Amino acid sequence: MKKILALSLCLLALSADIGLAGNWVATPPESAAGLMQRLGRARWISSGARLTGRIVYVFLDPNCPFCNDLWRAMKTSRARDVQIRYLLVAVINADSRGKDAAILESADPAKALERNELSFADGGIAPKSDIKPATSEAISANEALMQSLHIFGTPGLVYVDEHSGVKVFGGMPDAEQLRTIVGER
Repeated sequence: MKKILALSLCLLALSADIGLAGNWVATPPESAAGLMQRLGRARWISSGARLTGRIVYVFLDPNCPFCNDLWRAMKTSRARDVQIRYLLVAVINADSRGKDAAILESADPAKALERNELSFADGGIAPKSDIKPATSEAISANEALMQSLHIFGTPGLVYVDEHSGVKVFGGMPDAEQLRTIVGER
């Protein structure tokens, strides 16, 4: 039921052109430290800096065109000390979960994610049909975390700002919003 609701909201956003620009989302009442601990314990794939000045969590569906646009923008526009942590979810297509599994269960998930995003226009990575229970649980946990943050479509971004406040953004940020989130190179 939750997946149908999330997919319906994604389709509604796309049909209303809301998906073309993102919006700041009200931060949950949970403490910043508690929320960041929950995100840190989630299953994610890192990209960018190893020693970080800022960590940005990105909820990504491997079939999401806006996620692909964001992934490409972040490859060239983030500050050098920013680490991106991608949390895979399955809210767009029936094969999203299989693609998540193909990425997460690969020998090198970061390379598999990159392969998916680089070949996005050609359909991306092939989905797995046999998903390990632990992988399925991790994807479901990421989806539940995304929904708890009131992010109902992909991409979704979460980070701690310079004032130690948690910021949540749903959708594709424009250039100025992206600079606010990931700095400038």
